[in-house]
Amino acid sequence: MVVDQWPGTPETMTAEARRRCWYEDEPKFIVSYLRGFAHEFTPLANSTLDTAERIFGKSKAAICFKEFIPGSEPEDENWHGPVSRTTPSQILKTWPGAQFIDQVGLYGLFGVTAADWPLAEKRYWVASLTVELEHWQDDLKSDRYDAIRTIVDLALSRHALEHEFYFDGDENKTTAEVDVRSLSIFGGVTEGRIRNILSDGSGGLVRIGHKITATSAKAWLKGRKEFFASIWDQPEGDLPAPPNPDFSGEVIFVPVAADGSTFHPGLARNGSYTIGAKGEEERIFNFDDALIALQKMATPRWRRPNDAGNWGIVSGRDWRRVERY
Repeated sequence: MVVDQWPGTPETMTAEARRRCWYEDEPKFIVSYLRGFAHEFTPLANSTLDTAERIFGKSKAAICFKEFIPGSEPEDENWHGPVSRTTPSQILKTWPGAQFIDQVGLYGLFGVTAADWPLAEKRYWVASLTVELEHWQDDLKSDRYDAIRTIVDLALSRHALEHEFYFDGDENKTTAEVDVRSLSIFGGVTEGRIRNILSDGSGGLVRIGHKITATSAKAWLKGRKEFFASIWDQPEGDLPAPPNPDFSGEVIFVPVAADGSTFHPGLARNGSYTIGAKGEEERIFNFDDALIALQKMATPRWRRPNDAGNWGIVSGRDWRRVERY
């Protein structure tokens, strides 16, 4: 997902412009995939109703099914018929669960909610979202529900970015987390790129298990032109604050390899940094000294581990301005 796919950049798109991208008749790019979630409601309904039938028995369950499944006919003997006849567009229009997920997707990807909700209602909806979506997560273990699961993860990750920490009833603080896939969508990069950043430590992302702390994810997203900052709590028509890429601390320039990884303090191995071309390598124990030596090279080269943990030499293709580590 890159900026020029949208009718403007995220920072120039109002809430209404974002809604149009989500609800248009022929959605484009990642929206097309996510809004295909309605197809996944049929197997989800089948699975849920199968369970209900086993628990309550076919005859009693059938009575209830005709009451709450849109499209049921008097001659239907069970729920299979009306569920299979319901099209994705009908599901979006008539199934409350699908309408809820539609709203969740709009919030998760674009950071906006329905236009006609009062601000108090928006705040309540967002505040209660995590509890509701945790219930959905429990029902979405199968790969058949990938679009719904992605929408749920995006919304939970956005909520984490907005709060960074959560508190329980005893005021114990828990760090909010963002999943890798959601962060890659927010930042307009591949999941592999996020994993590379986590592996080489160049982007400041902090891992907790299989996820990333919301605080470090928020810092990484700062200034990324692909990210749709949340504007659901702003007046209609207001634009998000432009990203601020300015640095507050001391700035240094570090070399960047072809895969986007950089030379950084985490590359010390046995207490030293290995720099230089193969056969001309030298070990330097101080990061600043190693960086100065790289800056003097026609082509800076240094050793760093790949995804498999094997240390190899990479060549600098560019230089990046970063805050001192």
